[in-house]
Amino acid sequence: MTATNGDLALRIRQALDEALAQGRPAPGRPTLVRLTGATDHAVRKVLAELAPDDTSPGETAIQRQSAPGTAGGLLVAWAGFVFGSIMSIAANVLSTWLPAQHQPAGWSPGLAPQIGAAVWPIGLLLSIEVLSRVRWPRGWFWILARFGGIGVVALGSAIISYGHLRDVLIAWHYEPLAAAVGPLVLDGLMVISGFALLAISRAKPTAALT
Repeated sequence: MTATNGDLALRIRQALDEALAQGRPAPGRPTLVRLTGATDHAVRKVLAELAPDDTSPGETAIQRQSAPGTAGGLLVAWAGFVFGSIMSIAANVLSTWLPAQHQPAGWSPGLAPQIGAAVWPIGLLLSIEVLSRVRWPRGWFWILARFGGIGVVALGSAIISYGHLRDVLIAWHYEPLAAAVGPLVLDGLMVISGFALLAISRAKPTAALT
């Protein structure tokens, strides 16, 4: 990068990073020309010089292959998201059957309790999706709505779902520590995989730099 292009490169990099942080598509050349006041040729030249710098010098080939947006990463994220969601819902529903051993033969918890048990992991799933995927406006009111309102829903759903999963593990004679940690693993897999899908969807396309 030449010294004369240093300031322009910095401004372009800042515009690209800001778009990525806000979940917007990376600005193309016409937008960068308008934002910086530089010529199209100068912007094109800087973008060409910036492209190899997207990977830091110390990054390994394995790290580059595992970057957000690769096919393998997307497949693993979806697998974790679907598996965690289904298993969490199934375990919550299963918790309604725990009293069966103390009930007469042929007893069942009924449809309503089973549907009610499934509400909590689904509520946790949806609240995390709304919390992370919606592009919220700036301002204290929206911060309060995002982390106050939706955060309470997510926390409440997580606590109830945790209790159901823990009861199932205890009924299956898991050790107390395993029963305490297991629900965190299952619901945590669902949540972190959801955020991984978000990271992939917001990853800056390489084509946007050309």
